[in-house]
Amino acid sequence: MATMSISFNPGQDVTVNLALSATDPETGPVSCSFTFQAAKGLLGPSSNPTSQSGFANSAQDLFAITVQPATKAAFVHFFLTSANGNVLLVSDVNARVAKLLSPPWKDDAEGFLRVETIQGRKAQLQTTDFAHAPFQSHTFWVTVGATGKVRLTQG
Repeated sequence: MATMSISFNPGQDVTVNLALSATDPETGPVSCSFTFQAAKGLLGPSSNPTSQSGFANSAQDLFAITVQPATKAAFVHFFLTSANGNVLLVSDVNARVAKLLSPPWKDDAEGFLRVETIQGRKAQLQTTDFAHAPFQSHTFWVTVGATGKVRLTQG
């Protein structure tokens, strides 16, 4: 079992702390933290963009945040945890997802991708085309594998 907490240094960075309960009585619990430069902080789902809480599935083995370094820029990071105490950071989610999408969403996802929700091993993501007004968004689901592999899927 893992938990995620988030702390902020406004205008500078965001730190994600992951705490994993002990799986081996001889090693004890494990914790780690990741700090992201993000002048604007975290970006919540489109229904609550100012949310700074991040996302977690009920099994607490898939966590996600959307880092917003600047206006109209957003980058998704997945944190995967395993029962044996391993933590995997997937920091290139935008690039992985962009490879799966067709134009124009492919290019948009490279620079702007946000998490909408997580259910089980599926994450609902959204990208926005800021190059053409009125701005249009594309929302879709991906399945996240235990090693961070993503594939398009149905919701």
